[in-house]
Amino acid sequence: MTKTPTTVVLFSEVNSKLGAPFLDLLAEHPLVDLAAVVTSPPGKVSPYFTQDETQVDLERQATALGIPVYRPDTVNDPELLTALQKVAPDYFIVGNFQQILKEPLLSIPRVLPVNFHPSPLPEYAGIAPFYWMVKNGARYSAITALEMTPGLDGGRIIMQRPLPLTGRDTAIELRTRQEQANVEMLAVLIPSLVHKTFTLTPQEESSRSYFGWPTDEDYRLDFTAPAEVVDRAVRAGYRHPGAYALTSSGKRLTVLTVDFAGGVVVPPLASPGTWVRTDHGVFVACAESWLRIITVEQDMAEIAAGDHPLVDDLIQQTVCERAHAG
Repeated sequence: MTKTPTTVVLFSEVNSKLGAPFLDLLAEHPLVDLAAVVTSPPGKVSPYFTQDETQVDLERQATALGIPVYRPDTVNDPELLTALQKVAPDYFIVGNFQQILKEPLLSIPRVLPVNFHPSPLPEYAGIAPFYWMVKNGARYSAITALEMTPGLDGGRIIMQRPLPLTGRDTAIELRTRQEQANVEMLAVLIPSLVHKTFTLTPQEESSRSYFGWPTDEDYRLDFTAPAEVVDRAVRAGYRHPGAYALTSSGKRLTVLTVDFAGGVVVPPLASPGTWVRTDHGVFVACAESWLRIITVEQDMAEIAAGDHPLVDDLIQQTVCERAHAG
């Protein structure tokens, strides 16, 4: 007797680089019936991917495969609940979906709603963990598949896989590696979901950490911090929206790449925030050492720091501040 495929509903943002391969994998899998896709309301996209060179469109992708697509203004809309109750899915598969699913929506799957989260839960629950892990200098990472509950990222863990960090990752590099690893994990997990052979492991609440959306101030560079901390902030901000330095007139210079000044002849260390130009490049003084500014952003392009006019503004600002102090 042929087993009936496991029925799944996918939730993801319409432009998600995680949702697109999830959709393909679920639609093509012989053990899965992808019955519907729930995605962003019309006119809304995930900010994670808006500046990527290549774009995806889950609505177009699902429609081409003949899969129904729902784009409610709010995911807990009663009309969506009614529609999904008729689908009677075994599972929700949720990846990079930025609305909170509440009861009774979470109670619709006959087995479980499953979320794929890009962090080593219970650490880095919440939003944009790839940003916070890079900025905080995390020494390890992981991806996690977990049971969805009304509490954010607090359900029992179904599967978790480690993801090594290089120590020089940008947030976008880490995000991309996490997306690829999550697709691989879903492929491995599907048979366990179909045959209900998975286990559920409660999270250790004492190890939980939570982070929200990075604010504009989080992206502002603080040169009174050590050079290593500034370097992490730059890598975390790369490339959108970008870590930035602020001129005295309020203009922003988005800094894209930096390196440490070891082995390079630089002037004696000045007060933090001092900008200088030498034969070896553009440098800014941090708490304990100089940091070399390699590239910055201009009109959405990455250019050499020395070619941006705002660098001269910051250097001149330094000269004026020294003169005033003297």
